[in-house]
Amino acid sequence: MTKIRVRWKLIGCTGLLLPGILCLYHGCVFAADNKTTDERSGRALHEQYEEDDRLRLVSHETYEYEKDHSIRPSGLYSQYLWVNQSYGEEEIAKSSHAQFDDQNRLLYALGYTANILGDSSSYCEERIYERDDTKHTCRYMYYKSNSVPYEDGYYIGYRYLFEDSEFAYDEEGRLLRCLTYRRNVGSDPYGYSEELFFDRGYQAEYEDGRLMAELQYYDYWGTNEVGAWEYRIYQYDEQGDCFLEVAVTEDEIQVCCLEYQEETAQMEEYIYQVLEDWELSCEDGSTYELRPQYGKPAVRKVAADGTVEKELFYGKAMDLGQQHYQVPEEIEKTLDDHCYVVSPGDCLWSIANRYYGQGRRYDLIWRMNRKVIGADRDLLLPGMRLYLPEVGNAQDTKIGE
Repeated sequence: MTKIRVRWKLIGCTGLLLPGILCLYHGCVFAADNKTTDERSGRALHEQYEEDDRLRLVSHETYEYEKDHSIRPSGLYSQYLWVNQSYGEEEIAKSSHAQFDDQNRLLYALGYTANILGDSSSYCEERIYERDDTKHTCRYMYYKSNSVPYEDGYYIGYRYLFEDSEFAYDEEGRLLRCLTYRRNVGSDPYGYSEELFFDRGYQAEYEDGRLMAELQYYDYWGTNEVGAWEYRIYQYDEQGDCFLEVAVTEDEIQVCCLEYQEETAQMEEYIYQVLEDWELSCEDGSTYELRPQYGKPAVRKVAADGTVEKELFYGKAMDLGQQHYQVPEEIEKTLDDHCYVVSPGDCLWSIANRYYGQGRRYDLIWRMNRKVIGADRDLLLPGMRLYLPEVGNAQDTKIGE
């Protein structure tokens, strides 16, 4: 008889990108050691679960897999990979109004519409990345802005901070957590609220370099009281392949059994929906109680001694250590991007000449910082923080390329 290796994979609910808290669950297996049971009985796991009235088969597919590569969970973390993306030299050479670090990761990017060089204001966006590889962190800020005609080009005029996200990684560059604050929640869903309200969060935990669990959470309207979340648990076999994934969302609980034959590289995928209360036993004696009905804890972890270690409720807010809201002005005071701190002996002409290569653009700096400088453009005080807007023209924006 051909030996069939068995793995588990979870298919999550689409449409939810939920960041949250993560608790690591060690050595979780279904009931007894299912792989051992399968080897003794010779029965495939999907046959065992077809007899479980608490599970309903919702999908069965067959496809090929690469035998030489470990099967890893796609994970909720995959939607954050863009933050640390490295760009190729060819892509960098084609970029305009973008700055990169020595690892070819973005530090600043200006996105704009094709009519940015027109006779009227044009919408644009600015993205800023403050990276600290010593602390393994990255702070991402997203500005909504507009461009204003200026001489033979334009400058970035009115701008407001729309999003502030903080990312933390381990020493291997794996994402551990993320907290995001945005303007389009809270008092104004269209994005013009005075504060940046907490929007979403994510946390993950790893063991021996493997993603073991993750939770994403979306807050609703900045209330910090109610939201939507998705929770996942992962397990791996001795080869490092993921054989178990369990996902709990606001809509359902799903598990997926993967059975494949190494000789033919054919994989059978069986996806099940949990219909009734279901338990997940672990090697350390703890148990996860999974409840698909509202009014009960959706996920409840009970230790071997009966102690409740974790409870997650449908529709309830998650405490990720987040603040309720942030004040944009306080955040901007910490930024170095497009910021210049006045030193003794500085004047607007010298600053413009140093930053733009053209001292005559001193009037632009004064125009953008009049509230800070005051009516007298010659009165600069050491320590003043000035915003030096991005300036461009037809050549350096590469319009038409």
